[in-house]
Amino acid sequence: MKSCLPALALALLVIAGCTTTPPPDPAPQPERLSQQVARTTLERAQQAYDEGDYAKAVSTLKSGGVSVFDAAEPAMRLDAMKLEAFSYCVANQVAECRTQFRKILDAFPNFELNVAERKHPVWGPAFEAAKRMKR
Repeated sequence: MKSCLPALALALLVIAGCTTTPPPDPAPQPERLSQQVARTTLERAQQAYDEGDYAKAVSTLKSGGVSVFDAAEPAMRLDAMKLEAFSYCVANQVAECRTQFRKILDAFPNFELNVAERKHPVWGPAFEAAKRMKR
């Protein structure tokens, strides 16, 4: 039995050296990463809007000239487009507001403002005008 001990110890060392380390975490999936970028961008734009910096809200939503919301989930894309329309409206850029509402209706034909939003003195009429133009 004594003569087997060195061989057993050697076998254990060899086996211990053969263990594998767990694989590294997979890289983030492009789709998941794009959702995170869109969510972060929307949050920054919403913060600018809440602070009354409507120009910054719009520029954040349009950062880089390519919409980060094109690949976003539909609800997030709609929220971003709606925030952009509202930002134009409260900045008294009514033509841009109407244009943005037309873009929303192109992408989401059944979109409607809620009752409180329809009563807003600027974006309510701008939305109705955009709807009339889509007919």
